[in-house]
Amino acid sequence: MDKIGIIGATGWLGRALALNLLDRGIVPANALVLLNRSGPSDLFAAHPAVTWAKDAASLCDQCGTLVLSVRPEDFPVAGFAPRDHLVLSFMAAWSMDDLAALAPAARIVRAMPNGGATTGQSYTPWLARPDLPPADAATVTRLLSAMGQSDRIGTEDQLHYLSALSGSGAAYPALLAKAMLDDAAARGLPPEIARRAVEAVVCGSAGLLAGKLDSLSGLLDAYMSYRGITAAGLSAAHAAGFEQSIHAALSAALEKARSMTPQ
Repeated sequence: MDKIGIIGATGWLGRALALNLLDRGIVPANALVLLNRSGPSDLFAAHPAVTWAKDAASLCDQCGTLVLSVRPEDFPVAGFAPRDHLVLSFMAAWSMDDLAALAPAARIVRAMPNGGATTGQSYTPWLARPDLPPADAATVTRLLSAMGQSDRIGTEDQLHYLSALSGSGAAYPALLAKAMLDDAAARGLPPEIARRAVEAVVCGSAGLLAGKLDSLSGLLDAYMSYRGITAAGLSAAHAAGFEQSIHAALSAALEKARSMTPQ
């Protein structure tokens, strides 16, 4: 694999990629060239063989693969001028066409990791032109494997939707947890008991669904068939529009993703 340059290497996502690549032995330290605005960081003290580029032009000269992990409003970076590089962008707002206009000779890939990237539990959809060489596709898959699972998708609108869905990370479970905690507090439950109970529901029970998403209807039907406490709660949630609120949230997030443009 050619040297890999990461622009924004000490931001949360650039750091997650770089450290997981190193810690999992996917690339050697001397294959990474890093760039940020503040220079070498102690975050990589355990990997002294990494190279710190002085600027984006130097990074481009040293690497065959470039990773863009900067905020959309901070791009383009001065000196960033890809030639026939493989460019992997983690940026929202910058479309395939926007990036291709900036780097017409590069092979462009867009990817949207989520908050699980730091622990290697991200789900990352990625998009490329149909003519992306197989070797480049293999490189992208290998790099993204450092952060978790990935899938190649077919259209930019699918990437927009997945930015709203899987890109949300823990946001919607956190919203559910907060609603449960607020309800428990309103009913006088001691805070430490409420926290343990809600964590058991939102975090501990999540493993019961792993690998079983194709049978959710059967699972819910089983809960309803008992006609007990949980069935009463599920019926009330449905009547109050629980599913519709999720649809509304994802629709709003999708429209936001579609409307974002480089600043």
